[in-house]
Amino acid sequence: MRHIYLSPHLDDAVLSCGGAIRRHSSAGATVLVVSVFSGEFGGGSLSPFARRLHTTWGDPPRPMALRRAEDAAALALLDAAGHYLGFLDAIYRTDPAGSWIYSDPAALMGAIHLADPVAQDGAAELMRRLADLLSPEQEQTLYAPLAVGGHVDHRLVNAAGRRLQRMGYRVAFYEDYPYAERPGARETAVAAAGGASWSSQVIPLEPGDVTAKAAALGYYRSQLGDLFGCAEAMPSRVWAFAVSCSPDAALAERLWIPSGV
Repeated sequence: MRHIYLSPHLDDAVLSCGGAIRRHSSAGATVLVVSVFSGEFGGGSLSPFARRLHTTWGDPPRPMALRRAEDAAALALLDAAGHYLGFLDAIYRTDPAGSWIYSDPAALMGAIHLADPVAQDGAAELMRRLADLLSPEQEQTLYAPLAVGGHVDHRLVNAAGRRLQRMGYRVAFYEDYPYAERPGARETAVAAAGGASWSSQVIPLEPGDVTAKAAALGYYRSQLGDLFGCAEAMPSRVWAFAVSCSPDAALAERLWIPSGV
């Protein structure tokens, strides 16, 4: 059995599904994490918003190279493989005139810009490159973000997952963490996806799975301040969220399955 996780950024799959990834690999299954928006900015001026994020990340000379290295270390701990599609993160994307299209946090969580290159010609390229990774002969399940929180990159990967599902692939949708901690955020995402006809699926976890997930997340050092306020806060929040995902399982992560799948 092959499990393929579509991760918008270089941390999303482990943040949301690190426990499940560890369970798959511990059972001998093959796990591949495909990080979509993982390409290095090609140079030139950055928006003030992007510069501010670079500072938060420690101002590395090649931020995405650093983040890919962090991701490789995290996936190695979980015994999963990584693949990097190299599309540019939203904070780097511009319209044809060269203007930044996501230049502040509100824009990242707002509407997908009509001039977003990944929402235009890039959408077909994204689907082509994802299809190249899939093996029709092999039993496989794909996992895509539910787009909890509404980040534009998560919504673009969610749309790709929905297209793959319509093409006949088995696709489940994971709750984007840590956005899913926010009261009502999950319910909003499920409703936006037409969730009245969707069903939830709980993935029970063992304590060792959550321990491994937290250890793997520790490798994303450049991101921990942004995500959790400080690195020290991360493990307790990860454990608390695993406790909250199911009234029946002591520890869990949760998926959402479209009707008819």
